[in-house]
Amino acid sequence: MTAESFKDGLTIQKEIFGEAFPQRALDRASPLARQYQEALVGFTFGEVWKRETFSRAERSLVTCAMLIALGRPDQLRTHTKGALNNGVPKEKLVELCIHALAYCGAPLAGTAFQAVMDELQKAGLEPVPTLPALTAEVKK
Repeated sequence: MTAESFKDGLTIQKEIFGEAFPQRALDRASPLARQYQEALVGFTFGEVWKRETFSRAERSLVTCAMLIALGRPDQLRTHTKGALNNGVPKEKLVELCIHALAYCGAPLAGTAFQAVMDELQKAGLEPVPTLPALTAEVKK
């Protein structure tokens, strides 16, 4: 990894996830951990995400699909935000979860669907469900 890859990766990561996200990880890193962060940013974003074969929206969908299959809902939440920033419509993110239902199974797809829906709700793109008030009928 080169200094240029790291610089390019940091720029791309900030464009996808916002200014604060990558900077927070770097600021929290000890000198030893910073080596890992620099390698991650330089390779993943400065080399792989920089490639032009996939658009950023396509790359976001591929990444989300892999995270669903690997059962990584925390990373999926982050990449759902990034996918939205990269122009992926919310309907495609939900469709990805439906597709994962067929190929990854209900437990992984269900966990992924909940993570995606949570992020869509946080972004104001889906209503937050409200629980009905307890009525006398429900209390019985």
